[in-house]
Amino acid sequence: MDYWSSFWKSQGAASLGQHQQAQVLRTLDRQPVSPEAFAAIMSSITTMLRPDGSHALLDLCCGNGAVTRGLFGQFQSVIAVDLAAEFVAQINRDAPAHVTACMGDAKTIEFPAASFDRILLYAGLQYFSEEETVALFGRLRRWTRPGGRVVLGDIPDLARRWRFFDSAEREDAYFSGLQNGQPLVGFWFESEWLIKLARHAGFSFATRHDQLPPLPYQHYRFDLVVEA
Repeated sequence: MDYWSSFWKSQGAASLGQHQQAQVLRTLDRQPVSPEAFAAIMSSITTMLRPDGSHALLDLCCGNGAVTRGLFGQFQSVIAVDLAAEFVAQINRDAPAHVTACMGDAKTIEFPAASFDRILLYAGLQYFSEEETVALFGRLRRWTRPGGRVVLGDIPDLARRWRFFDSAEREDAYFSGLQNGQPLVGFWFESEWLIKLARHAGFSFATRHDQLPPLPYQHYRFDLVVEA
């Protein structure tokens, strides 16, 4: 099992009882993001997804469902997938009938072709290597219905990596993490690389969306919208 898969399985168990945002490490200066910041995140996600009430949604790397819950009422059906059993159980405890949360690894899980109108992977691409990302895009394309849309959100921007590791202490922690096989944040991506990959995978086009305040991580992350 790779480092990040092991990390998130452990995090699911270790974070029981913590603040909903802290459970999935949606924090700023080690504190859970504010309700206002999370509302901005949800507004941004909804704008990019463009739900119309009739769509089928797949939410990959859904965590404890904090984002997923905000989308329940905007889709005809929702499948949410995460590695951590505890996170999946949290969603299923109060999920309506049209929502199913299941355990699964986004790096290997499979669905029938053309199963979804919308696919969301928010704050999860950073846990995929380049090789895994290439394979993922191929599967995303197969699963997406004609005219469908994939939103890959909160992607660490390779060109702005040092805006996050912005002190000598943070730089040392970054390099030490790499040396010890415990990378901080995960993989960083160039938006042009992802746009070219989307074309290679058979999508019609992909567009980078720069995050704006009050999104909490706008200084070093971006979003990508991909259409079939």
